[in-house]
Amino acid sequence: MKPPFPSSSSSYVLRKARLSPYLFTLLVFIVFVTILYGEDIGCIFGQIDALPPRPIRTTRKLPFAIGRTPEGCDVFSGRWVRDEANRPLYEESECPYIQPQLTCQEHGRPEKDYQYWRWQPHGCDLPSFNATLMLETLRGKRMMFVGDSLNRGQYVSMVCLLHRLIPENAKSMETFDSLTVFTAKDYNATIEFYWAPFLLESNSDNAVVHRISDRIVRKGSINKHGRNWKGVDILVFNTYLWWMTGLKMKILKGSFDDEEKEIVEIPTEDAYRMAMKSMLRWVKLNMDRKKTRVFFTSMSPSHGKLGRGAGEELLQRNNFDRRSQLLGFRLSKGRNASDRRSV
Repeated sequence: MKPPFPSSSSSYVLRKARLSPYLFTLLVFIVFVTILYGEDIGCIFGQIDALPPRPIRTTRKLPFAIGRTPEGCDVFSGRWVRDEANRPLYEESECPYIQPQLTCQEHGRPEKDYQYWRWQPHGCDLPSFNATLMLETLRGKRMMFVGDSLNRGQYVSMVCLLHRLIPENAKSMETFDSLTVFTAKDYNATIEFYWAPFLLESNSDNAVVHRISDRIVRKGSINKHGRNWKGVDILVFNTYLWWMTGLKMKILKGSFDDEEKEIVEIPTEDAYRMAMKSMLRWVKLNMDRKKTRVFFTSMSPSHGKLGRGAGEELLQRNNFDRRSQLLGFRLSKGRNASDRRSV
């Protein structure tokens, strides 16, 4: 007697119970991965579960910034105002680091009115300078000014603002060719100046003998100086000397060591653009924007031509106050302060 045929429903269950080779292989692979990476998978899911709620976005103070200014404050739009209550921030006689040729009082300047001016932006206030906070902010860091004599003056001013808070045996000033270093030992901090008047390599790179009438800049040479800027936390560039070279600039295409040099003359604006692009490219490749700050300062090109006639016209245009005579120049109290934006 033949056994009864299984019902259609039981046949379907039996077929489902049989695993295809593909499904079996997939299950084996999942089990293997779970055993091999079980702890890692658990850690990942644990981190996901432990994620805190998304914080409310707030405006934070930028690193290395001293104080705060209101959001949207244009610090470059303003005017110079007298402030006899809080100026000067230091006296020339109190700072031994000022170069002799820049000591105005020692050389007989009869008045000190020029020391009582501060920059006042329109519609907002700049935070007051706090030397103690500045030194704490610089703790464990390097701050470097790079450029010409204008930036060297800014560098010396910064040192003069800070050095009084540091004991004599805890500070030093040393010069190594183009590099001058002020060290605040207790703070493990340095404030440095590197002489590179055109940022690129030039025949004016000697920090002592650099007054050359026929200046030449070497194209594509920013790494010649840039290798000395690496590792700096705060970098301040300036390029005032570019505005004093005339309408044409000589560019060296090879090396200063070449016996036969290939030199071309191009408009100063084009040469300046070349230097700025080189500087920006170097910053992009060598500075970590999460850890470092880079500043660029300059001065109005109108400073390059201050002859008797042109200077008088410039003074009138900038609304200079004619009541304050300072060694033949007139002190600005006008609305247009574009020529002093580098301070």
